[in-house]
Parts: sequence; structure tokens; C-alpha cells
Amino acid sequence: MSLDTVLQIGKTLRNSEDNLKYFKYVEPCPKDKDGNWPICITIPVKNDYSFDFEGMKFTPENQRENLYFLKFKTSNSDGMVKYIFGDIYYEKKVKIKNDGTIDIDEGGYYRLENPMHSNPAYRTSSFIRGINDYNDIIKSYKENSPKIIQQFHESLEKNIKHIESILKYAPAISELIENGENNKIIQLLENEYELYKYTITFAFLNTTKNKLRKIGIPDNLAECNETQKKLLFDCLNFKIFIHFEFPGNLHWYNFPDDMNLLNSKLFSEFVEETPEGLVLKKTLYKTLCSGDKKNDIQFPFFSENNKYKAKSFTIDTLQDLFYAVDFTSKGKQINSTDLKLIVLPRGINLSAADYEEFFKKRNESKLLAQNKEKNNSSYDPLFDFLFDDKKNITSFDLILCNSNRGSQSSPDKDLIELSGIEKSKLRLINERINEISREISKERKNFIHANNELFPLNIEYSFQQILGMPLCDPNTGKVSFKISPKYQSHILKVLPLIYTDNYTHDEELLSSFIQNVEFSIRADDQKFIFLKYDLKFLLKIQNTKIDKFMEITSSESYQIGFLLGTMAKNLSQEINSFEKNYVGNLRRRIATLADFIKLKNEIEEKLIMHDKTKFTFQTSYELAQKIKEFKSKYDKDECAFGFFEGYFKPIPSREASTSEEINSNIN
Repeated sequence: MSLDTVLQIGKTLRNSEDNLKYFKYVEPCPKDKDGNWPICITIPVKNDYSFDFEGMKFTPENQRENLYFLKFKTSNSDGMVKYIFGDIYYEKKVKIKNDGTIDIDEGGYYRLENPMHSNPAYRTSSFIRGINDYNDIIKSYKENSPKIIQQFHESLEKNIKHIESILKYAPAISELIENGENNKIIQLLENEYELYKYTITFAFLNTTKNKLRKIGIPDNLAECNETQKKLLFDCLNFKIFIHFEFPGNLHWYNFPDDMNLLNSKLFSEFVEETPEGLVLKKTLYKTLCSGDKKNDIQFPFFSENNKYKAKSFTIDTLQDLFYAVDFTSKGKQINSTDLKLIVLPRGINLSAADYEEFFKKRNESKLLAQNKEKNNSSYDPLFDFLFDDKKNITSFDLILCNSNRGSQSSPDKDLIELSGIEKSKLRLINERINEISREISKERKNFIHANNELFPLNIEYSFQQILGMPLCDPNTGKVSFKISPKYQSHILKVLPLIYTDNYTHDEELLSSFIQNVEFSIRADDQKFIFLKYDLKFLLKIQNTKIDKFMEITSSESYQIGFLLGTMAKNLSQEINSFEKNYVGNLRRRIATLADFIKLKNEIEEKLIMHDKTKFTFQTSYELAQKIKEFKSKYDKDECAFGFFEGYFKPIPSREASTSEEINSNIN
């Protein structure tokens, strides 16, 4: 099962040299999308755990990769943002509206005091919010000598106003450090009003004139009233990371005993001890019930006493889960659906570097760019995890899950799990699919005479074209096929069959293909010529000795449809409404063989009326003979496919020159 693979990955990550970055509730100091660091300030901690504000400095860039902060939570849904120990990361996010008003929000993992908050629980700062949990940690420590976490916390409590002022007025503090004015910083930290005034001056000098005008600030700072000064202060947008540097250049996470205290507190919030081992009491991993008050008790006989039968942990395996649970939740979203494909590598002596490299290469944006450059010639996008040639990766666990993209606290829901599929087998499946894609794509390009590269045929794209919901753009008149519940449920059904080489038949394809072709014809943007190749691709990748596409095109239903479509083509230019009314609603006119014969007679009457029988008499005779000799079971979808093939087939140039009345253009 995939949980065993997850725990193996977690064990490897936990035992790696740089293991902290994998822990569920620890985050690295983040860069923005352009690769820029936040304001990174180092505050030295003296031997007596007092803070050396005079020695404040910018954290050297070559040390910032080692900066981490704790995101302490007592459950996945805990939104209290409590501070317990370690470095601090804080964001002030500002949005100036068109009317000049300012929206302010906080980010990172620290919250300043906000007495006006509507919820009393969120009015205090993160430091105050974390006091009770901190006290629980200290009480659990039985020895007499105080721990580092305790001595640091006591010192921080004495200096919390200064620390929070540094967070609140970060841009001004940053400028003072840059100018080497640390003594002035200490004076200003002792007088917050003076620090506020200094920050307002900084904001005025460092904000663009357009932005100042937008929020109603005069050109001269001296002319600003108190309300305008407050607007100046509010418009500052920034991110700051405070690193507490312990003696010996140590970080908060370099103290094993204190980290064990923190971990014990975290683990105690998620598990309870039983004679059979540790069992979860809160949601942590998506396939394990919590047994919480929400009646999540899907254990044997629906009894909480049977939790251990679902999964019990040792302290080591529990730690493995905390190191792997987020790392192994990364996956690829399937083509605008709620489905996500998670791929977990398995193999021999895989290291943390092996796992990290594998998941890094699966980064979706990079893969999309690579696939675009390579024209998807090497891998179908749903097989992109096979890019790695590492010999020690021998197999994969594939998990299809329902992704809760809009929720941070609710985990993905696993729908289907495929465990231990051999890499060599998947490579053969992928190579076969890509060979079929190249072959049919070439056939399509030659038929259409396209000068530009067409979108390559692949599993996601072709299923969307056949099973997607057809929509017509009212402005351009172009038809496209959007993701639909039908597509999503079907791809969930067939992907496991494709990955295990058991995709042998698919009853949905032909019927859905006909529906979408009919819609495109009624919308006057016929897509038959393109959709035909998507259908052919999906039929050809089915792992069967029978050529499904050839089976359809050899059927009696297809052949009589083809002949009738060839005849009907001669009416396309004679009757303006013929294509929309007849061809665009074809299946309802040929539901049975008797209905087909009725339509045949009707088309022949119209051909006589418009003097077109000289082009169709031979085809009409051949069709009559095939109907007379018809023995197999009639299939309206196969018949409609044949009709479209005959109707949209290009007329050879010799025939086109003898009859300009026949439309030989392909839209």
C-alpha cells in the first residue's frame, strides 16, 4: 500500500543531513516569485540569552538557505498562528484600491496585536496565543536545569515589544541597519511614537508619487494631517524574517533536547497511546480516520477501540509520517479537473537527494515548458514521471485523488491506488502510446495539409476532445470542448486500466464522438476532421489484438453510412439548411435501420429535385445492394461515423473540375 511507501520515504528524509526542511510544521525562509529574499535581520543572542540589539545586522545571503521557522499547530485546521520558539517570519500585505482605500492583511507565521479584531481569540499577538502550549512543553520537562527553549522564551517575553516593533516598522529598521545607525534603532525602539514618525518619513520618501496621489497624500509631508500620516504608514508593503543567532552561530533547531520537547508536544496533539501502539486521534494522513468528534470512526465494527487495526505507529514511524506527509502529497493536476495524480517512486537504497530530484523534476510548470519544447515527443504528459533514468528507481505507486485545491486544512481524498507498478512495464506502455500518437499525428497532418504544428495527440487532450462539453464562443463562433463531469469520471475509470495495460475497450468513445461532431456542425464550425483522429488515437491505444478502429470502419453500418454521406454531400450547396438540420441532427434520423432507409429515400428525392443524380446513381445502386444484403446488427453510431466520413471526404480534383456544384472544401 502507498502508506508503506510514504513511511519509507519519510524514514529516508528524517535520517538525511538536511532533514528539517521536510518536517510538516517547519518552513524555510521563502523567496518571492522573482527569487528575492525578504528583509532578513539577524539578532545575536548572548550567553545569558539577552538580545544584542546593537549587534543587529542583515543576515548574509549565503546563510539564508539555513533559515527556518516553526509553524506550530495542534491540528491541520489550527489557524491560531501561535509562536512557541525560534525564528520569526512576518508579512504585511497591502492592496490599494482604485478609490484610494487600503486593504491590509498579515501573512507569514506571526500576528501582531489587533485589539479591533471581530474575534476575541485573534486580538492578541502570536506570542500571547502560544503561551498555554509553551507552558505545556515546559511542564513536560522533568529535570531541574532550565532548557534553552525556556531561557530564550523568558528573554523574549521581556523584549517582545521591541521584537514586535521591529516587525511592525521593518522597512525603517532595515534602512537604519543599512546606514549603520544601530544606536538610533535602540533609541527608537524605546520610543515607539518616534519610530512611527521616522517610518512615516521613510514611507513618504520611498513611495511613488502616483501611489501617494492615489491615497490622497499632499506633495509636502509637512502638510499631512494625522489621518494622512496613518495612510502613509498603512501603505507600506513588506516581508521580514528575524533570525535569532545563538552563541556559536547556532540556530534554534540545533538543540536536540529542545527539539525533542517540541516534537513530543506536537505528537501528543495528534496521537494517543494504546497497548497496541500509537494511533491517530486527529486527521493527519488522508487514508487514515481520526476517530474525532466528527464521527470519523470507519474502523472495524465502527468502534474506536479498533483504531489500531487501521494503523498503529511506533514513535519512529510516527516521526517518519511527519517528515513525509507533505512531501508525498505533491502531484500533477489532471487537465483542469479536481483529479490529481501522485507518483511515489520505489526502489533500491533511494536517498533523500533521489526523492527530492524526482519530485523537483515533476514540477508541473517546468514539465509543461519542456513538453512544449519537445513537442511531447518523448512522453505522454500522464507518463512524465518516467523521465528519470535512475536505475535504483524500479517501480512506482500511483495514486489518483480528489484534490481539495481551495482548502488548506482538508486533505486530498484518495480514490484509486496502484501499488508497485514496474518502471519497465510503464516505459513499454508509454513507448507504445507515443508511437501510435506520432503515427496518427503524421496521418492527420498529411490529410489536413497543415503547415503549422498541430496540438500533439495525447491521452488527456484526446479524451477532452471526445468527452468534453462542447461550447460555442458567441463572439468568434468557434467550438471548443471543455472539461465536464463526464470527462472527469471517465478519465478516473480508464487511467488505472491504461497504467496496468488493461485498457481493452471503451463503450463511451464512439457515442460521445458523434455527439460532439453533431454539435460542431450545428454551430457551423465542424470538427469532424480533427475529432476523427482523436477517436482513432484512443481506439488504437487500447491493448487488444483487434484493431477497434478498423473493426468500426469495416462494419456494415459504417459502410452504408459512408455511401449515404457521399450522396448527401451533393446537397450541401443546394440546400442552405441541409447541413444543420440533417447532418447536425443525424443520429435522431437514423436510430434504426428502417429510419436509415427512410432518410436514404428522402435524400434521393432531394437529389432528383436538384438534378444531382448524375453524380450519385452508381453510389445509390451500391447502397441499395448493401441494404438488401445487410445481415449484422445495426449500429447507429457506426452508421453516423461512416456518414460523416463520406460527407466530409474531399472530392478528388478531377471530379471537382467537372462539377463546381459539389463542395469539396474542408472547413
